[in-house]
Amino acid sequence: YSPRLLFLSGIGAKKDLEAVGLEVVKDLPAVGRNLTAARFSPLAWRTAEPTLSQMMGEPISPAGSKADPKAFGSAVLEATARVRSAAGAHADPKSKRPDIVLSFMPLFYAPKSAPLQYSLQGEEWPLRTNAFSILATLGETKAQGSVTFPSGAPDVSPVVTHEAMTHPEDLARVKEAVEWARRIGGSQAFSQPTEAIENGAGAPDMWTAVYDGRGTCQMGREHHNSVVDHKLRVHGITGLRVVDGSVIPVGSPYLAVPEVLALAERASELLINHHVTATAAAEAVSVIGIPDTHVTIDRLSDTLGGGFSMMQAVAYLAGTQSESLLQTPRSMPLALAPGAVVGIMGATSAVAAAFVLVTRRERARKAKESSYAALLA
Repeated sequence: YSPRLLFLSGIGAKKDLEAVGLEVVKDLPAVGRNLTAARFSPLAWRTAEPTLSQMMGEPISPAGSKADPKAFGSAVLEATARVRSAAGAHADPKSKRPDIVLSFMPLFYAPKSAPLQYSLQGEEWPLRTNAFSILATLGETKAQGSVTFPSGAPDVSPVVTHEAMTHPEDLARVKEAVEWARRIGGSQAFSQPTEAIENGAGAPDMWTAVYDGRGTCQMGREHHNSVVDHKLRVHGITGLRVVDGSVIPVGSPYLAVPEVLALAERASELLINHHVTATAAAEAVSVIGIPDTHVTIDRLSDTLGGGFSMMQAVAYLAGTQSESLLQTPRSMPLALAPGAVVGIMGATSAVAAAFVLVTRRERARKAKESSYAALLA
């Protein structure tokens, strides 16, 4: 969405804007370019051990099948292994980050069903194939892609293109990931014999891009090959920042949630430092009574009780503790507690981070500036 919003606002490659009749506000050729996304391929093995295809009950499983309660407790991605490929280690000897991820799934996931037809395994019901899959995922590829815009009209969808993996380094990673997956899938450690399903999965042209692509508004120093600087500011446009996964310049075998959360916290710090003085923020913190280091669930529980609701936490942190909220029963059923904790963590990070971040010392802020700048070196 970010490259599309920028493009429709006149920020993008000059020739592309003019081609669809849009006024050129800023010539930034990197808008929509440099798309990088993890690629995965699902290798599968038949097994006599029941998988989800036989455990869901009718009409998903064959006629006469009874639902197994354990199936509905499955996380689908049941186990994950991470490894640094030899190709990656050769290309970047100093890096130790995993660039191959192998994920075990107790169901058959056919290549033709990736990534959109995710109705368990892309077969008509009742499901016929009793098999498990190992998703081999590459986090870093030389192959990239682009998001282009065939029209200047907002109701015309952009075109997303992913390049085929043809670079020798990509092909080396493909080979290594497939070898790892086959070694695990054919292992004698399984309690029942397995039989590999030969459907082309793992071949160089049978890898699918994961949907959370990055890089289309990538961070960098130069206007010709990036869209934002290390403070997330769009080059040449005052008061405009991009804060989402599109600014991340490199790929990863994982979904971008952790990186995006880190970007959001970084953006909140940048905005507060730009608009609010540290003294004013510190005074606000002291009035509300938020701890001057960080907020924890335990500290909230000491004040609000062990079964506090998300709204109680928000009201407390915002300094607007109404009687009606604080009178909410604190004896929440234990079964609801995990959901409350997740909600509270999201709420506290949104409300408290703005005050907490700006109280850090100037020396720490400058050190962080240097760290972000170093990423672009």
